[in-house]
Amino acid sequence: MIDATATMSAPAALLAGLAGSAHCLTMCGGIASALGMRARATAINPAGTLRVALTYQAGRLSGYTLSGLLVGLFGETLQRVLNLSNLIVPIRVASGVLLVLVALRVLFSWNALRSLEHLGAQFWRHLQPLIRHTSTLSDTSRAAAMGLLWGWLPCGLAYSMLLFAALSGDALRGGAIMLAFGIGTLPSMLSGTLLASALHRLLAQRWPRLMSGSLLMLSGMWLMFAALQTVSHLHHL
Repeated sequence: MIDATATMSAPAALLAGLAGSAHCLTMCGGIASALGMRARATAINPAGTLRVALTYQAGRLSGYTLSGLLVGLFGETLQRVLNLSNLIVPIRVASGVLLVLVALRVLFSWNALRSLEHLGAQFWRHLQPLIRHTSTLSDTSRAAAMGLLWGWLPCGLAYSMLLFAALSGDALRGGAIMLAFGIGTLPSMLSGTLLASALHRLLAQRWPRLMSGSLLMLSGMWLMFAALQTVSHLHHL
């Protein structure tokens, strides 16, 4: 049978990023605008501004991908050490439930995973002092480093995707999940950094969130259904 979790995980993460655009604009819009002002201050022309802005975003996507690789590796190691092969189906059902919870947050602002944000805030306190050391770097290196640290900011939506990556039980898949999620948030973050007002207004509207959130909900339900169908198929055999 086709592994539905492997097939759906990255597209679902991309949907989560797109669906959370309004949330991203609220939580990180100020950071994006501040970095955009820094990009315009350090660049000598519009092309230079775009280059610095893209460097910020490349650093952020690198941070997401690295975190996905790490938690995916952790999930993979945990499953091997504890011999959780008989729990693969419950883990896949849990992945589907997680996507449904993320969709509920996007659609109705109901946050059932608030504890992840508190955990992430504790971790961020250890990384925050590194921001001071970026002042000694060149403009491009500083932009990449700031973007990399930006990718580790405490965010309930991002940490939900990290849990999803960990449940994938595979380092490469975990990295792909977080990269896809970061790409999904890219339009909203670039619109904040470059002040693309038309795109900013579009992402702030309700219908893109409803459409992508509904698709995310269906993705989670499909993952649960596919996992339960696997049980039914094995029982039949």
